[in-house]
Amino acid sequence: MNYRKFIIRLFTFLGGIYFFLEFVLPGKVAGVQIDQYHDQISRGFIVVGAMAVGLGLINLLMVHGSKIIFRRKGAINSLALLSGLFLMMFVSGSVWLADLNRANSVRKITSLASFAERIAQDYQIKKKGVKPYYVRNQLLKDAAFKALNELDNSVNKLDLSRLPESSTDSTLLKSLKRDFTVAMMESDNALAKLQVSESDKPDFSANNKVKQSLQTVAFLSREIKSVLYRYSTIRRIYTLLFDGLFVSLGSAMFSLLGFYIAAAAYRAFRIKSAESTLMLLAALLVMLGQIPFSIWIWDGFTDIRLWLLSVPNTAAFRAIKIGAAVAGLVMAIRMWLSIESESFERGTEL
Repeated sequence: MNYRKFIIRLFTFLGGIYFFLEFVLPGKVAGVQIDQYHDQISRGFIVVGAMAVGLGLINLLMVHGSKIIFRRKGAINSLALLSGLFLMMFVSGSVWLADLNRANSVRKITSLASFAERIAQDYQIKKKGVKPYYVRNQLLKDAAFKALNELDNSVNKLDLSRLPESSTDSTLLKSLKRDFTVAMMESDNALAKLQVSESDKPDFSANNKVKQSLQTVAFLSREIKSVLYRYSTIRRIYTLLFDGLFVSLGSAMFSLLGFYIAAAAYRAFRIKSAESTLMLLAALLVMLGQIPFSIWIWDGFTDIRLWLLSVPNTAAFRAIKIGAAVAGLVMAIRMWLSIESESFERGTEL
């Protein structure tokens, strides 16, 4: 007995039966919560999908790497593909790290802003097991002053010379820095008003001001670094590779497809039968209703175009969608029951 084929089919069936039962059955049946493991199982499928992407990358390296190493036909194309792959992976990873660093630079400030609000909430609900509010306010005050000082130093050390003086981003950056300085002063004033000694009537209005001012400081700091990041070397390389090369190549490809579609439409619209004549007439009416100067010929072309698109065309699209849905359902059932097992059969012969 081939246990490998059996295990693959078993896991395929179990994965399909769970989502099928979750869809057709209520959330709870006979005391059993059907949908309580949905999130965990969905995360597992995400992991499997990530592994599939990794396997695809390995396969890509094996196929094209072997062509380059053994200098087979198409080695130059494979070299260009792998070079672009690694270059784009490096640049995209650098962009991701830059975004992560900007978020981490203000994470301490945003956490302290949430802590300022939590102090007031814990006192109002009389939460047990926490330190008195004035002690927590003192801890908040000390930590916030330290974090603000570090953030202010990091912002002041930023290199502003990369921005052209006459650019709109330069004006925006100056405005953001002024607002940042004002927000820093407001944060210092709000922190100074925190109650750090025991009082019969605690006032948490200062905590709310501390929260708002710290959030403003964090937002302005991110905006300043985002403006500067647009002029960084890694961002310019990413823009060159993505907007300059990838988008341009995609536009060229779809332009060629447009010519192929036009050529296919020309061949399809030849009057060879009643069906092709009807198609040609419908296309002619739609085009006449779309172009602006058709109203000078007859103003009824627009209404005919709308009717053709909303009634016969919609019915045809619905029929196509229904057919595609039925075909997808049949294919899903075949995969669920492992009827599409040609790959399994090949695997047993190895």
